[in-house]
Amino acid sequence: MSLAGRALNAVERIGNRLPDPVFLFLWLIAGLIALSLVGAGLGWSAVNPVTGDRLVAQSLLSSENLERLIIGMPRTLADFPPLAIVVTIIYGASVAERTGLFTTAIRGALLNAPKALLTPIVVIVGMMSHHASDASYVVVIPLAAVIFAAAGRHPLAGLAAGFAAVSGGYAGNLFPGSQDALILGITEPRG
Repeated sequence: MSLAGRALNAVERIGNRLPDPVFLFLWLIAGLIALSLVGAGLGWSAVNPVTGDRLVAQSLLSSENLERLIIGMPRTLADFPPLAIVVTIIYGASVAERTGLFTTAIRGALLNAPKALLTPIVVIVGMMSHHASDASYVVVIPLAAVIFAAAGRHPLAGLAAGFAAVSGGYAGNLFPGSQDALILGITEPRG
C-alpha cells in the first residue's frame, strides 16, 4: 500500500474512534452552558472595541435566555434559508439510499468509467453543484466519498476532492453564479 493510502487509512481509523457527532455537539453545548455559568458567576466582562459598550457574561440558563431560546426557536428555524432545501434533499437521498438506487446508479455509472477520469468528474460536478442549491456541501461531499469507495478508491480522497471542488466552486466557477451577481450589484443578498 502506498504512503498516501496508509495515511488516509490512519485518518479513517482515528475518525472511526470518535463518538457519534450528535454526542460531540451535546458535549460542546454542555461545555458552553457550563462556561456561561462560570463566566456569569465570576462577573466576566469585555469591552466592545467598536462601540465601547461593556458586555457582561450571562448564564445561558437564566430565565430570560431560556425564554428567548424556547420562544424564538421556531422563528430562528423558519428564517434559516437553506433549511427547507436541505431537508428536502435529505428526504430524497434517504429514500434513494434505502431503496438501493444510489448504490445501483453509482456502480452502473462507474462500471465503465476509467479511474483516471473519476477525480476530474467529481471536481467538475462539485464546482457546478452550487448553482443547483445552497446544499451542495451536504449532498456532493458525502456522495463523492461514496463514489470513490464504489470505484475501489479511498473514500477520504473523494471527500477531500468533493470539499475542495464545492468550496472552490463558490469562489470561482465556469459560469457566473449568485456571488458574482452580488458583487456586480445585480441582486440583493438573501436573509
